[in-house]
Amino acid sequence: MTKPIAQSSSLAIGQGERVLLVDDDRMSLTVIQSEIEDLGFIVDTAVNGAEAYAMMREHPDRYSIVVTDRMMPVMDGLALTRRLKNDPSTSNVPVVLLTGATEPADVSAGLEAGAFYYLTKPPETALVRSVLGSALKEVRRQKSASDRLASHQSAFRNIQVLRMTLSTPDEVEPVCSLLSSLHDEPEKIVQGVFELVQNAVEHGVLRFGLQEKARHLEAGSWDRALATRSRDPAYAKGSVEATILRKDAGLVLIVKDTGPGFDWKRFLAADPSRSALKCGRGIARANAFIFDKLVYNQAGNEVTAAIRQERPLKW
Repeated sequence: MTKPIAQSSSLAIGQGERVLLVDDDRMSLTVIQSEIEDLGFIVDTAVNGAEAYAMMREHPDRYSIVVTDRMMPVMDGLALTRRLKNDPSTSNVPVVLLTGATEPADVSAGLEAGAFYYLTKPPETALVRSVLGSALKEVRRQKSASDRLASHQSAFRNIQVLRMTLSTPDEVEPVCSLLSSLHDEPEKIVQGVFELVQNAVEHGVLRFGLQEKARHLEAGSWDRALATRSRDPAYAKGSVEATILRKDAGLVLIVKDTGPGFDWKRFLAADPSRSALKCGRGIARANAFIFDKLVYNQAGNEVTAAIRQERPLKW
């Protein structure tokens, strides 16, 4: 079932992008559908995970975002999330889980399954807008990178080593696009490459901490804060070196920055304590769903990622 999108709302961020909403509770489905449509999205609905998965399999490129209830008959939201993340045709679609459960173990299970975000029912309208806006931004970033990749991938198949340096947020996307071009299917790794390079620029060069970034995202001032600090002479000497090389039948990505590092150990896996923040999950998602191996140096200012294409890499 589909409802026309809102055309004039100042809150409209969806711009006609499609969302698949999954919930077996008809009343809840109707309320949340209305909220999402008020944000400018087109919403299709399903009443359980099995129906939703069939819809995604039939039209894998139709939906930009999936919003699903956690507890449902036939196939629940966790099982749906795992299936979507394990299917190459749908693995890049952000999945937002809706739940009445707030226990850390429940939140952790959703994040470990690959959920982009966890919303507690009934979700606040402002939070729905923020989360879907963030998910849509990631979708558009992936599409932009994929468009770039298609234009130059064939020229990169014979490159053995590609090393790039950068220091500003504006350089992250084009650099990651080029680095990912060494992979046979670059769209599969571009988001993981982005997470590592972005982290090196934001935290290594510009020295933003997790809580500081979270506060700016909450206030809507993150882009302005990035731009301001990028122009600050105090951070002008920092840089990131990103290198990708072919090794055996796979790739090795090395990203190092001139910063002091960070406490990387707690970011390699999903952490329920960060579920309410609008950041801090990218490295865990990359580690779990994109890279075959991810290793930081002790300080946390250099990371090596293995990307297997045919057989295990020899380190």
